[in-house]
Amino acid sequence: MAARQAGILLALALLVVVVGLIQPSYWDPSNLVNVLEQASITGILAVGVTFVIITAGIDLSFGSNLGLCAAALGLTLEAGWPFAAAVLLTLLVGALAGLVNGVLTTTLKITPLIVTLGTLSIFSGIALLMTNGRTIFNIPTNLDAVVNSRFLGLPAAVVVLVVVTAIASFILNRTVFGEYCIATGGNAEVARLAGIRVGLYVGAAYCLLGVLAGLAAFLTVGRLGAADPQAGADLLLPVIAASVIGGASLSGGEGSVVGAVIGAVFISALQAGLTILVIPAFYQQITVGAVIILAVTIDKVQRGEITLGRARARRA
Repeated sequence: MAARQAGILLALALLVVVVGLIQPSYWDPSNLVNVLEQASITGILAVGVTFVIITAGIDLSFGSNLGLCAAALGLTLEAGWPFAAAVLLTLLVGALAGLVNGVLTTTLKITPLIVTLGTLSIFSGIALLMTNGRTIFNIPTNLDAVVNSRFLGLPAAVVVLVVVTAIASFILNRTVFGEYCIATGGNAEVARLAGIRVGLYVGAAYCLLGVLAGLAAFLTVGRLGAADPQAGADLLLPVIAASVIGGASLSGGEGSVVGAVIGAVFISALQAGLTILVIPAFYQQITVGAVIILAVTIDKVQRGEITLGRARARRA
C-alpha cells in the first residue's frame, strides 16, 4: 500500500510539473490552494466510500445524500433554527440515509449496487420534494463566515479534510471497527464464523459515509452561500476514482484513507490542469474515467489477477 501511495504522489508531482511548464500560472500559490480546496469535498466523501468498499460494498447514492443533507440544512436555516441544531440535523439526516443503505443491503441481501442505485434516485427525489425543486439562498452569513474562514493560511474545508483524514485513518488502522471492516470485506463468511457481526459493521460503514456526506453538505452550502438539492450530482465519478486510485480494492478487504485523500488531490489537480489548459469539460470526464480503468487494471496486475502469461493462454 505504501508503494501504491508513493506512486500516486509521484504521478501527482509529475502532473503539477508538466502542467506548470505549459502554463506557469498553474504554479501560482493561490491556484494550488484552490486545488486543495476543490479536493476537500471529494476527499471527505472518498474517505467514507473507502470504508464501504473495504467491506466489499459500493455506494452510488452519496451524491444524492449530500443533496438531501444540503436541502435539510438550507430549510432549517431558512426557518430560523439555531446554527448548531441545523448542522446536527444535517449530520443526522446523512447518517439515517446511510443507515437505510446499510439495512437494505444486509437484511434484503440485495447487491449494494442495486440498492444504492435505487436510493440514489429516492434521496434525490426527496430533496427536490422538500425544496419544491428550488435552490435555497436565504443562508445566514455566519455559515459563510465559518466555512470560508482560514486557518494558518488554509481554507477551513482543507483543515476539515486533514482532521477527517487523521481520525478516519486511526479508526481504520488502530481500532477493532477498522479491523472488522477489513475482515468482513476480505471474507464475510469467515468473519461471520469468527463471531464478527458482519451486518453491523457493513451497516456502520454506510452510516459513516452518510455522516461524511452531511459534513460535505455543510461545507458545500457554506462555500456556495446556497443550498442546492442537486449539489452532489456530479461527484460520483471523481469520488469513486479517488478511492480506487488510493488503493481501495473493489473486491473488498483492502483500502487506504490517506491513499483516498491523495487520490482526491490528484483528481482535483488533474481537473484544474485540464481547465487551465482550456481543454473542454467532456474531455475531463473521459480522462477521469480512463484513470479509473487504469487504476483498477494496475491493481489487478499487482495482485496477479492479470498476467501476460494468462493473456497469451487465452489467445492460444
